[in-house]
Amino acid sequence: ERERERERERERQPEKAQAMALTPEAMQAVLSRESGRSSARSSISTIRRCNQARFSRTTSDFARLLEKKNQQSRALFACVEGGGQSFLVLVSEGVNPPKEIDSCRFYTTEKKNGRTIQRKAEDVINDCVQWLKVFETRHGKVTSIGIVSFGPCDLNHHSTTYGYITTTPKEGWQNTDVVGPFARAFKGTPIGFDTDVNMVAVSEYAHGNHGAISSAAYITVGTGIGVGMCTNGKAVHGLVHPEGGHIRVPRYIAPSHIAKKSENKYLNPKGVDNYGGNCNFHCYEKGEDGSKVHSMYPCVEGMANSDAIADRLGIEKSQLKDVGDDSDVWDLEAYYLAQLCISITFLMSPEVIVIGGGVMNREILFPKIRAHFKKLLGGYFKNTQFNTDIDKYIRRSQFDMVKGSVHAGVMGGLELAKRVWELSDRYMLRKQAKKIEQLHSALLQKEAEAETLHSLQPQSVASSAEISPGLSSSYGQALSMVTIGLGVGFAAALSTVVLMKKVVKL
Repeated sequence: ERERERERERERQPEKAQAMALTPEAMQAVLSRESGRSSARSSISTIRRCNQARFSRTTSDFARLLEKKNQQSRALFACVEGGGQSFLVLVSEGVNPPKEIDSCRFYTTEKKNGRTIQRKAEDVINDCVQWLKVFETRHGKVTSIGIVSFGPCDLNHHSTTYGYITTTPKEGWQNTDVVGPFARAFKGTPIGFDTDVNMVAVSEYAHGNHGAISSAAYITVGTGIGVGMCTNGKAVHGLVHPEGGHIRVPRYIAPSHIAKKSENKYLNPKGVDNYGGNCNFHCYEKGEDGSKVHSMYPCVEGMANSDAIADRLGIEKSQLKDVGDDSDVWDLEAYYLAQLCISITFLMSPEVIVIGGGVMNREILFPKIRAHFKKLLGGYFKNTQFNTDIDKYIRRSQFDMVKGSVHAGVMGGLELAKRVWELSDRYMLRKQAKKIEQLHSALLQKEAEAETLHSLQPQSVASSAEISPGLSSSYGQALSMVTIGLGVGFAAALSTVVLMKKVVKL
């Protein structure tokens, strides 16, 4: 009978059925108008139906976020890795382990009339953007994009030149906008930007199988030399970002058995490295007469990158692979890299230093670097990591030992893409959590009001009609708000707990 009565009441009051689509304020206005002619029980029944609709709308937001989070393992993460000789665009399904879907490399130089010339930076970046657009037409929209590049870079989100490569020594790439073309072409897609070495350090921390560590340093040695730092799972940023490759170091002084060899033209009669260096910022100084003179304390990059090795030997960089392991130039190279490692150790004290890049494919370099490092350390630290276990402290990246496109730099870009994707989820979750907190506060207030009204109500429900109309109306509204709060607040809170457990803490 009560159900039939409620059905007839719904037919007489069609606005009740519409209340499910109303805002909370409009819904309360409808309930206030009907409270004079409806019993408290009928009002509660109407509110329950409204509550069911609101509950569905609220939980649908959480369900969408949960589905989005669950898709991470099969999401398409795009990495754009900018190196000294080329830009690599790679899309992977997942990050650890990565599953490469497709990739393409765009070189920063080209052959014309038998000469190698630099391509325009804008053309290289545009090629990357167009390739990724074509990829989306074939495989679907990418989830997020991680752009990692050589530096210096502007990583300040509040800067007008955020996303730019700034004062790089690389010819033609100064003040180049890298992020802008991608942001305009892929609107709504989360895009992250950092230095290549910084994100490789983060990737080594997260996926490098170095045990339970909280910090890591990564050095790349190729056309340039870069240093990335990670502490507590986050890349080190500050006023700018680490540029350890430009740390100044003393020039190499060869041992007597190397200095005596006449074929080592890069050594002066005293065995001191007399190569000028190829960094215009840190390898030369002004003499008293205004002319350029070699600095006694040049930077590591200018003295130990691949160009510096080839220049000393008088060969092309492409011929370095043909140089034998017994060449004395590798002892000189190891010295400069050991100087860099000792500076990082004394200043940052990371738990592991990983060295990668094209030059480090020369395996003979690692024992030589460790030997120079121990000599420079001078027994200052007694930690076993610097003595018996030094091969675990200064080591090669495991990603560089895997054949294929997914090397250390790419892993850094994929890790960055994954993290910006997670951050986009967290922002929405925090907004939902704040909304639930506000609903919870309103619930507590309405519960207190309901308990006060309940203490004034007679024991018999049937006698509720004898209560004054104003009190009956207030009681109905209070019970209605309690029902809404209990349904929405409790269910949404449970959904939040489930989601938050699935989100990796920053």
